[in-house]
Amino acid sequence: MLARFTGFGAGALANSLFPPTGREVRKGWESLAAELEHLTSETERVGLQRATQYAHYTPELIVHSMWDMALRMGLRGGSVLEPGCGTGLFIAALPEKLDGKIAFTGIENDPITARIARKLYSNQWIRSEDFTRAQLPQGYDLAIGNPPFSNRTVHGREGLERQGLSLHDFFIARSLEVLRPGGIALFVTSRYTLDKTDPTARRIIGESADLLGAVRLPEGAMRDAAGTDVVVDVLAFRKREPGEVSSSAHWIETAEVPESDHGNGPLLVNRYFLDHPDQVLGTHVWTTTQFGPGYTCAPHAQRELDLLLPQALNRIAPNVHFLPPREARIVRPAGEGVTIGTAASGADLKEGSYFVDRGVLHQIIEGQAQIVPIRKAGQTEGIFAKHARIIHGLVPIRDAARSVLRAQMQNLPYGPQQRTLKTAYQSFVREFGPINHTRTTLRENPETGKTRETQRRPNLQPFLDDPDVWLVASIEEYDERTDTGRMGPIFSERVIHAPTEPEIHGAHDALAVSLHETGRVDLPLIAELLGRSEADTLAELGESIYLDPERSAQGRDVWVTSDEMLSGAVRTKLALAREAAHHDQRYART
Repeated sequence: MLARFTGFGAGALANSLFPPTGREVRKGWESLAAELEHLTSETERVGLQRATQYAHYTPELIVHSMWDMALRMGLRGGSVLEPGCGTGLFIAALPEKLDGKIAFTGIENDPITARIARKLYSNQWIRSEDFTRAQLPQGYDLAIGNPPFSNRTVHGREGLERQGLSLHDFFIARSLEVLRPGGIALFVTSRYTLDKTDPTARRIIGESADLLGAVRLPEGAMRDAAGTDVVVDVLAFRKREPGEVSSSAHWIETAEVPESDHGNGPLLVNRYFLDHPDQVLGTHVWTTTQFGPGYTCAPHAQRELDLLLPQALNRIAPNVHFLPPREARIVRPAGEGVTIGTAASGADLKEGSYFVDRGVLHQIIEGQAQIVPIRKAGQTEGIFAKHARIIHGLVPIRDAARSVLRAQMQNLPYGPQQRTLKTAYQSFVREFGPINHTRTTLRENPETGKTRETQRRPNLQPFLDDPDVWLVASIEEYDERTDTGRMGPIFSERVIHAPTEPEIHGAHDALAVSLHETGRVDLPLIAELLGRSEADTLAELGESIYLDPERSAQGRDVWVTSDEMLSGAVRTKLALAREAAHHDQRYART
């Protein structure tokens, strides 16, 4: 029963159970909507509603065909990453030949869907978190899956997040980053990864990986399983070895489909498909979209996809093979329920963090939990036994202090956490003394006569590798003169206040959040915050935003607020909008 859950991404489900603000549940769906409300919390429903834009699960034909391709390329086992794993369709379809030889890391943003995947595949590492913020270990042999179909832009201050990639392109580029050199990625993704006129994303991907090949599926290939008619491609990439030269850059650019200009300009598709027309399992044609004339891939009559797709995938890179899998697999770290990441992501453990699992001391090294070796008599490797006992004593203090801070940040009761912190602190002090116990040594230089002072903190020294060492040190008020410590304000007071989260009751609230967080009208972000389609979001925003004809280009829409559009050279803007309306009816209202 759990395995049959496919989310609410299908159009009828999403539109009927999650109506726009102020509208009633669609007639005939009232009992299902009431049952959904009874079974889920408000937070869970918000997660399900946001996921309606991404929950387009992959048809079994495509999943099995991609695994067959991996086997044909020599996959014998190893570590596999699936970003946006849903309930685990790719894990479920794992070929019997690879059973027990694959370690999966599946990442799923929607908490309910992630919980289902964990129940179904308890022996795999299923992580419930946002892939755009996930900290990932390096060295996967294969990345496989179906990135979310969204043109939402990922924003951030470092790495790939600074590139302004759309969500599905970010998933691909980030997955390639964590592949081992020579690793392979197989993805089902929207045609816009290859077809968008702006080649930036493809150029970024091409800096580290080669496109081995692609297959374009006809319109309707995702309809039955995902409730969407979006045209999709199956893409195969290989991450280059250090110093290896790119095999081809033709796929970075788009080109015109011959004889496709019927009055609206020519169709543009990726050059790969013009160079390899047999990899297009349909015909490039014009169609009518909600935004006017647009592209689609029409299916061939009397030609079955279950025969065409495997044949097309078999034509891709017949001489490229997987590297032999490494002996060590990327698996779920020890310590049930912990998350590994950064302080910004709110993770329990960061690089260097110590933790205790079943009485055994571990440390996160290169994103993986490793047992800390303890030196025994006559040995020279590992840490001293006393240092291990000190770390054992500081870990519960660190965890309890973070629990207090987290509860205060979330405006939750924090008295029980403070009592836990007090117990852990007193237990440590009874055995080792104050956390900040300091030994001061004075040494006189016999040649200069100058005195040099050095200080050691023997209770903190073993814990210095832990990124939260100074949080632990800060909770104690220490008097060096008397070598005594006492509990600081965190034990009895509120030391931080929760940030205020914006309440989003409609499209205009989401617009305000977009302007605050990104400084512009980010329509995909607004739609995501509302959990609705961009078309419904535009209808609700009405004349609050306008499409800018001067800055918009094919495949890239720039929306601006009414204040910006209706100021400045308004006559010129009106003339440009009237001209643009001849080709795109979205400008007609201006």
